[in-house]
Amino acid sequence: FWLFSTEQIAFASVRSTDASTKMASTDVMPMPVSLPTSAGTREVLDLGYPLLNLQKLDDPKVSIHQCSQKYGPQAIRSIFEKLQERRKEPEFEELNFSDNHVGDEGAECLKDGLKNSLTLKRLLMPRTGLKTRGFQCMGELLQHSSTLEMLVLSSNMADPKGVEGSFMIGLQKNKSLKSLCLAACRLGNQGVGQLCAGPLANHFSLEHVSFSYNRLEDEVCSSVVKMLATNTKLKYLELNGNSLGVAAAEELVKGLQSNKTLEKLGLAQNSIMQKGATALSKHFVSDKGQNLVYLDLRYNKVGYYGCVDIRKMINKPMEDDEANKGWMINFGERQLMLNAH
Repeated sequence: FWLFSTEQIAFASVRSTDASTKMASTDVMPMPVSLPTSAGTREVLDLGYPLLNLQKLDDPKVSIHQCSQKYGPQAIRSIFEKLQERRKEPEFEELNFSDNHVGDEGAECLKDGLKNSLTLKRLLMPRTGLKTRGFQCMGELLQHSSTLEMLVLSSNMADPKGVEGSFMIGLQKNKSLKSLCLAACRLGNQGVGQLCAGPLANHFSLEHVSFSYNRLEDEVCSSVVKMLATNTKLKYLELNGNSLGVAAAEELVKGLQSNKTLEKLGLAQNSIMQKGATALSKHFVSDKGQNLVYLDLRYNKVGYYGCVDIRKMINKPMEDDEANKGWMINFGERQLMLNAH
């Protein structure tokens, strides 16, 4: 399954391209250093560039598992030791450790090494073996960062304890973060409920949050609705790939009616059925739902006849609308995603 939305991947790609363009047009002083790998070898990396990408598959025959064994906590510690030897502060704008076994020890090194960074904007750490302590370190990093805009921690075993304590405090105090990806982190209702009642209730800058694939059930939506009632910054919320049903869909409609800033909502791959999809689609076309520009209801067991009925209700019947015969239903620049599966 997809851990990031298409738009999130595109956003990261655009920002990475911008960083690469900036590097090409700016005089950068190379800083080649030799770093140890977890395989017992050493590799030369240039720490002089603002983009450091350690998600490397040098050979198409190399597996993701082999990639994950390459740059571990020892390599991360060495990065900051080499900078200290040269009396240099880290000037990275983007760090990509995706698919490397960073672990909690590596997260501790990142927290200490980046605490004085005034340049870091994007930190990508999906599938890096973080657990509770690693998430607490990320919270401490958030607390002291004034520039970080994107933090991707998806597919790490946070569990509810991971987002308690220092993580909650750091997220609450941070004033720069715009995108937070916590997909597939085993947060459950408890973890997401804590975040909604705490830092997300009135965050200073956060515009995008992903809680996809977190084993969420209907009960969590009461917390989400309360958060939507007070949050005035959030524009994109992802709840894809959970176990949300009809009751959750109807509860979310109440929250959407009281929120005027959310623009995009992802609910694909849940179980809201025809009744839940009807309630959300009805809100989407209502006067109160006009602030939503994107609503994804695909793969919710709506059924063919359910789709037919919903499309008639929203005045987009399949048999009469040649431009909207697929699962993407267009309302000018607004999009409703709906299929029978």
